[in-house]
Amino acid sequence: MKIALVIDRFLPAKGGGERYVQILAEKLAERGHDVTILARRFPPGAPPKRIHYHRIKVPDWPGFFKVLSFARNCREEIEKGDFDIVHDVGHTVGADVFNPHGGVEQVWLERYFASYDNAFHRAFKRIQRLLSPKEQTILSLQRQQYLSEKTRRILAISPMIREHIRARYPQIPENKIVLIQNPAELDRFSPRNRERFRAAERERLRLSDDEIALLFAGNNFRLKGLHPLLRSLTVLKEIADNNHPFRLLVAGNESHKRWKRLADKLGVSKFVAFLGPSSEMEKLYTASDIFVLPTFYDSAALVVLEALASGLPVITSHWNGTHTLIDVPATGMVLENNDDPEEIARAIYHFFPEEIRAEALQQSPLLVASVGLDNHIDRILQLYDEVIKEKTHG
Repeated sequence: MKIALVIDRFLPAKGGGERYVQILAEKLAERGHDVTILARRFPPGAPPKRIHYHRIKVPDWPGFFKVLSFARNCREEIEKGDFDIVHDVGHTVGADVFNPHGGVEQVWLERYFASYDNAFHRAFKRIQRLLSPKEQTILSLQRQQYLSEKTRRILAISPMIREHIRARYPQIPENKIVLIQNPAELDRFSPRNRERFRAAERERLRLSDDEIALLFAGNNFRLKGLHPLLRSLTVLKEIADNNHPFRLLVAGNESHKRWKRLADKLGVSKFVAFLGPSSEMEKLYTASDIFVLPTFYDSAALVVLEALASGLPVITSHWNGTHTLIDVPATGMVLENNDDPEEIARAIYHFFPEEIRAEALQQSPLLVASVGLDNHIDRILQLYDEVIKEKTHG
């Protein structure tokens, strides 16, 4: 099968959508399919075997014209390519499968604005974004992506995203929206890793034997809820009362200067370690005891799936599409108010007892067994076959 995967920037270290396209492309290629990734930017180095990079040339500015140019130029290249399937995770209209990996833009915007704790900043960002020609172009393009007759299937990666699509676009036939949840790499992330990596990794991080390690991971600290999480540490240190030493490990590809200043201002800097980006997350999960992501919006966070697969209890918000997988309270907590420090602190403290974490270590991996990567690829290929038959027979 000749498959085109479309994404604006194919830079897997930058975010979940990019990482997903990398995983999808590699697994499809492993199964013998010919995969071309169309994007305007790529990582350095040659692509893996059976994967081709096709750069879409666009102007650097203005922003709205860059978005429009990508959609137009990508469409032209697709028409030349004679692909069996075009799977779009970016901004082009008329792909066979449209996969809004970041969710419905209108909902994302509302949650993006909510992530600004200062009312003035929130109002300013709302005006700035909604008056932006680039944002209006994205909104217009996404509406076309949802409603185009050429779009055979709309792929929702979580039940939350499916409901958001239905709410915003009720005119779309229900059978056109397909739910295939984000995949977990069960071979890479497993409780078995603890025996291999935990002792050495905790030593590297200078964690004492009795120190409870909280892990936060993401590339957009504000949107992922680091601000309320840091505020929650002021509550947690009072609840723990020196009887339960803890430390928050912050991993992600973002400058941490302003966040260090915030931790200092809140008086919790001694409880926080900023690690920077990690290419070995499987080791970091083994060093940790509780995963915390009080996100303002996440269509289906891969890190939550990875943490569960690694045997960690997970605390996240109901604005995270993967929250439906969590068995509350055995394997985690789902926050109703993701920016309430008290609620976050109480949820974290629930998992301080070792016996409760030991139960999660047994139960958490079971929750993601049905969304393993092999099963995900099976379902994607089944979807492709259905679309090809429709295209062939009309």
